Amino acid sequence: MRLLRIRDYKTARTVAEGIRKYNGVNVSPKNLLARPHFTIARGPDTAGWIGFESRGRGVYELVHLSVKPKFRHLGLAQIATLRTLGMVRSAGGRYAYTRINHRNRPSMCLAKKLGFKKTHSGGTCIFGKSV
Repeated sequence: MRLLRIRDYKTARTVAEGIRKYNGVNVSPKNLLARPHFTIARGPDTAGWIGFESRGRGVYELVHLSVKPKFRHLGLAQIATLRTLGMVRSAGGRYAYTRINHRNRPSMCLAKKLGFKKTHSGGTCIFGKSV
């Protein structure tokens, strides 16, 4: 498994379409190119994507994590999240959080497994941790 920085418009457009399909979020390819966003590569295939965005003062949000259905249950999301947290730490991050739809039990379980604590409940749950 490799994380590959999204650096070209074609890849950014493809990932933006995937984010819309699997995450239900509209994001522009320009946004993906402007901030650290990565494809999760497994062999020659794009298995998913993840990104992080600074929210100021050492706080970062992990965004757009998704793994395509045929690549799920292989530990890719866990590895990608841990590597992304390492990048956040290297960028000066002290705290990271992620927003998860309250119906997305697998993502909430992953967040808890990785030591994130729920800080907000509702339609969108927020999980955070020190890095």
